[in-house]
Amino acid sequence: PKTDHRKVITTDKLQKLLKKVLRIFPVKILKTIMKLYLPIGKKVVIIGGNMQGFQLAEFLVKRGREVTIVEESGVLGEGLPYDIPFRLFRWMDERGVKIFSEVKYEEITDEGLTITTREGERLTIEADTIIPIQPLIPDEDLFIKLVEKGIEVYRIGDCREFGLMPDAIADGSHLARSV
Repeated sequence: PKTDHRKVITTDKLQKLLKKVLRIFPVKILKTIMKLYLPIGKKVVIIGGNMQGFQLAEFLVKRGREVTIVEESGVLGEGLPYDIPFRLFRWMDERGVKIFSEVKYEEITDEGLTITTREGERLTIEADTIIPIQPLIPDEDLFIKLVEKGIEVYRIGDCREFGLMPDAIADGSHLARSV
């Protein structure tokens, strides 16, 4: 759906805001502030049921938000380590997180996000804030700049492809043994 509606806040915008606040407050104080205030409404729809969507949902639920996750594909929790989804989905269910997969996004309105469910039902999910999860794409800018300067560098971790910390550590270990 079109994401220029006033209810939409992108993860990029949230990250920039967090960086500004971190320049003013230390992390310990920021944790306390975020328990009291977030620039996000009480009813939140997260567009994207991958690992980042579920991590954000968990963060928001712990701060008293009512969360709904919607995902176009039939795959939920993509990117999560194999043993996590079962426990996380149960945790979400116990806390009232609604999860819709295989949906078609229709439009963002003043009421919230309108979807068509996999059963063909048109449904508007009420929301104060809608957060589309942007796909994780490797950031190759620094790599390219260094290569252009003739510096020998190797891509590992998220510079090569999105992964988890253990993946990046394994990349570094394999590279160190091969050099």
